[in-house]
Amino acid sequence: MRGKVLVVDDYADWRELLSGMLEREGHFVETVANLEETLAYIDQNKDLDLVILDIRLVETDETNEDGMRLLAEIRKRLSFTRVIMVTGYGTMETQRRAFRNFRAFDFFSKAQFDSEEFRKAFQEAVEQAVRDRQAWKDKEYIRGQHFEMWQHDKTNSDR
Repeated sequence: MRGKVLVVDDYADWRELLSGMLEREGHFVETVANLEETLAYIDQNKDLDLVILDIRLVETDETNEDGMRLLAEIRKRLSFTRVIMVTGYGTMETQRRAFRNFRAFDFFSKAQFDSEEFRKAFQEAVEQAVRDRQAWKDKEYIRGQHFEMWQHDKTNSDR
């Protein structure tokens, strides 16, 4: 199953590595480097299946967690999009926060990166996003059909 994926990382090497891996799997991939570019992109692309998001987007700032702020925004704006967090500096507390507070799909350390495990995770994330989006569309279609039938029945009973 092909998906629409956004890779967010301030290191060009990681953006290239991850986007190349995803493109070889047949996914449509875009890359951005910072918080502002990401917000602009998600405002224009509501049908994202997966965002791969670095926690720290400015490596010169020890306390930087733009990725966590972005995770919260993505959860608010894109309800079907799955997010996989990647980091070179993540702590267990950061990982817990990503899962508990913002429902991150998965979490990977750059230092111990396993491409096969990552491949499985992003494929599962894309499949879930596509399946959930389609289920919602089906539900809305059925809801619309029921409304039309109700409207039709109401019109006929008023005569």
